[in-house]
Amino acid sequence: MSTQDTTHQPKDHPKWFGAAVMLLALVLVGLVAWGLRVFLFPSNDEPAAEPSTSATQTAIPSASASESATAGPVADSDTAWDCQADLNNDNVSVADSAPTVEEWVVGGYNVVPFSEFGGCQKQPSGLRVGYAHSETGSLMAAATYSVALDPSVGEEAAQDLEVAVAEGSNRVLLGEKAKRIRDGLEEGTDGSVAARSTLVGYVQNSYTDTAASYQLIYSVAGSDGLEQRVSGQVDVVWEDGDWKLDPASGTELISGSRYQGQPYIQWGPNI
Repeated sequence: MSTQDTTHQPKDHPKWFGAAVMLLALVLVGLVAWGLRVFLFPSNDEPAAEPSTSATQTAIPSASASESATAGPVADSDTAWDCQADLNNDNVSVADSAPTVEEWVVGGYNVVPFSEFGGCQKQPSGLRVGYAHSETGSLMAAATYSVALDPSVGEEAAQDLEVAVAEGSNRVLLGEKAKRIRDGLEEGTDGSVAARSTLVGYVQNSYTDTAASYQLIYSVAGSDGLEQRVSGQVDVVWEDGDWKLDPASGTELISGSRYQGQPYIQWGPNI
């Protein structure tokens, strides 16, 4: 069964929190020479770069996004969401070859993968959770959380911390920082540089049934028209029946740096 993607096109000026979600921390660290500033959480209410396909149907055998968004976590401790029962849990490695993505959909200030391997549960904020307990599911989650997790933009987004970030002191500190931004006590910064960023590939650092680590490679167009590549490490853990982001620290969701030229598997909306 295919489902209708109900992601709405957002508003114009995002608030980004701290210094880290994927290309954010990446850009912050890797593009400092360009004078570009990016902050932690990309807004789920921001327009994303146009996907490479304009199709709005996704071949994911689950309830529709609007229906699944209203369903709560299931009682079964094996998975967090009802829709995960319909995901593709095939044990296929992504270490050497990229998985297929039916559609890249709006997520935060960029696009995120949406497929039979995950993103089946759409939160009120627009963030997609609900991933297959597999290598492919972990990669889909990492690519999504790196650009679409932003608890600083509103109360609905604040609830995403519990469902998408691993439990612990780092999550508490990240939540406190996000609240200060929501309350106007700490200032967010325009993260429009993310609109000029495109996922081009990844490297799998490690994978087990309980934890996975990836380097995501982004191509970023600078204000001078030149392209720069940045790399961000995104770690996820299987917790409470879903893949959740394992933060780099209490102030950063991920760690990042300028891309050093290492080989990577090509994967992204334009690949």
